[in-house]
Amino acid sequence: MANAMDKPQSVLVVDDNESLNRVITELLRAKGFEVWNAYNGVQGYTCYLGHATQFVVTDIQMPELNGIEMMRCIRAINPAVKTIYASGAGEQFRTALAMEEQDFGAIFLNKPFSGKDLIRVMSDGLNDSIRDIANSK
Repeated sequence: MANAMDKPQSVLVVDDNESLNRVITELLRAKGFEVWNAYNGVQGYTCYLGHATQFVVTDIQMPELNGIEMMRCIRAINPAVKTIYASGAGEQFRTALAMEEQDFGAIFLNKPFSGKDLIRVMSDGLNDSIRDIANSK
């Protein structure tokens, strides 16, 4: 999944469920991504400030800031960051998620999701980025 310059794509994984955070991290590292971790929205935002990643995979319901609030803070810096929300409570955030999808192309994965699903949506996001770059030249 590395780009043309062989620099790995970077991902910030934010989930307060430590075991799920670890599983996602191991999966993404095995696929060649550089991965940073955080366990709540404030940590996620702080981590993003230090490691502006191309992707953020985030839970929605977390302590401190929820995933949607955290992404609003991150998008104040980089509105183009690719975002994948993962939650078992998507219905509760349906309106906000629909706006995220419409305004920023965010993707929602219902928990539990498969590793294949996560890698597929991230690959689609990378392909969209490559097309955007090619079209801007």
